[in-house]
Amino acid sequence: MFQQMKKRGFSLGALAAALVSCALCLVLVRSVSAKPEGQDENTDPSQNAASNRFLPPGAVGELAKINAEIDQIEQQTLRLIDTDLDSMHQIQTLGKLEIFDRSLSVNKNESCSTCHMPEAGYTGASQILNMTTVAYPGSVKTRFSGRKPQSYAYATLAPVLHYNKTQQDFYGGNFWDMRATGARMQSAAAEQAEGPPTNPVEMGLPDSACVAYRVSRGRYLSLWLKVYGSTIETITWPADAEKTCGTPVGKNGVGPQLSLSSEDRTKTNTIYDQFALAIAAYEGSSAVNAFSSKFDAYLAGNAMLTPQEQHGYELFNGQGKCNTCHLSGNANGATGGTVADAAPVFTDFTSSNLGLPKNLDIPLYYENKPDAYGYVVNPMGTAYVDLGVGAFLSGAQGSPVPDKSWMQYAPMYNGKMRVPTVRDVDMRPYPDFVKAYMHNGYLKSLKEVVHFYNTRDMMCPTPNDSNAKKTCWPAPEVSQNEDTTVGKLGLSDQDEDDIVAFLKTLTDGYSTTNPAVANTIQQNIRAMRESLQH
Repeated sequence: MFQQMKKRGFSLGALAAALVSCALCLVLVRSVSAKPEGQDENTDPSQNAASNRFLPPGAVGELAKINAEIDQIEQQTLRLIDTDLDSMHQIQTLGKLEIFDRSLSVNKNESCSTCHMPEAGYTGASQILNMTTVAYPGSVKTRFSGRKPQSYAYATLAPVLHYNKTQQDFYGGNFWDMRATGARMQSAAAEQAEGPPTNPVEMGLPDSACVAYRVSRGRYLSLWLKVYGSTIETITWPADAEKTCGTPVGKNGVGPQLSLSSEDRTKTNTIYDQFALAIAAYEGSSAVNAFSSKFDAYLAGNAMLTPQEQHGYELFNGQGKCNTCHLSGNANGATGGTVADAAPVFTDFTSSNLGLPKNLDIPLYYENKPDAYGYVVNPMGTAYVDLGVGAFLSGAQGSPVPDKSWMQYAPMYNGKMRVPTVRDVDMRPYPDFVKAYMHNGYLKSLKEVVHFYNTRDMMCPTPNDSNAKKTCWPAPEVSQNEDTTVGKLGLSDQDEDDIVAFLKTLTDGYSTTNPAVANTIQQNIRAMRESLQH
């Protein structure tokens, strides 16, 4: 499957919005800090922003602001290395440093956090890109990923992907298409972390061993040695290692590989797994999975929902049918509490095809010609259809299917995408910041999301109907396996607003300033996690 892309001209509306936001960007962007020690200047010929026809006006400035913040967070975290950290906080700190390390990309210009910033709920923090391309440029700036960056908050709670024969459904895994199954490492989050560093359209390293090489030359090697020992220092690196690791993948998706002995190759493979497990440790920490929202305080008996929020909560569990997939700890119409009520995750870890229209603003559909390195992301161009979980299960996408018996189910999962948590779905750096929603970013606000669920079955008579997103919706990209639970819910405009008000109570940070509330919530979280282990 094609995961990343090229782009047509933007719609007039999107371009106008981008131009307006450009002015805002000029106000927001602070001067970019000097590159940290060891951060090379970019020599990639595709990095000239002026020649990148995919980046809308103002996006370069917003990305510079994001990278400046990433560098600042990395510098602050580096100061923790020589402090008295216990073993748990050592590995979590190591994982955080990896996530904010831009040197782990082919051009040393992009980290995991470039697409997953804390203030945006661990997803994309460029308002302009959210409004236009949805997908974010990779280390090679003319290459874009094919979907909206998915939040990694609470992702570590996803189980290893498995097929439940009783429920006749797949549960668990990470990525929108569930391809990070967790089967090999028994951690879906860790296997997800191994994807972006070597994805040609994301961080773009040509060889997974380049992670070990860059870490061995990096600023937190001493912490790595504390956590994982000295094996990383015993590898004999070839003289051209720096050049190899700085060369993007080219024709036929092939890039240069480091010339290593079989023994050293085994070591780098192990180190790559350790690298991913450290990231999963950070992603599973209370810094990311905080369970500190107003709703958590409400469950702990230490906050009251407003009448609007309360009504939204009731609709969420009832007429809105949100709770059918985004489990809130209370089934529709259920009474009484269980341990799951202490800290519900707001996902059932399954997948669904909601019938979203194709989003032709994603550059993937136009990246059907060789780039400066001869790499073609999507030979199918606009004919490409994102089949999601179905493409993964069929084997056509290229990721290994750990249980071959699963492949028989592929047609039944065409168009389905992993159900994300709605925790932190409204987390944003400032109130008017525009986020992109759903796997292809077609929806731009929580109001649009709820309105889509409510009225999806009102089809537009023509593909480019002027009333699209208002009184009707374009045809789905994939009509197979469409979820019929939603689409004609009969909610009023005020009902939609009330559900949005409830969703906003799921933003973390509400109760962290109250020690008593935080303690009660943490006790509930421990109880929930203990129940999941039994």
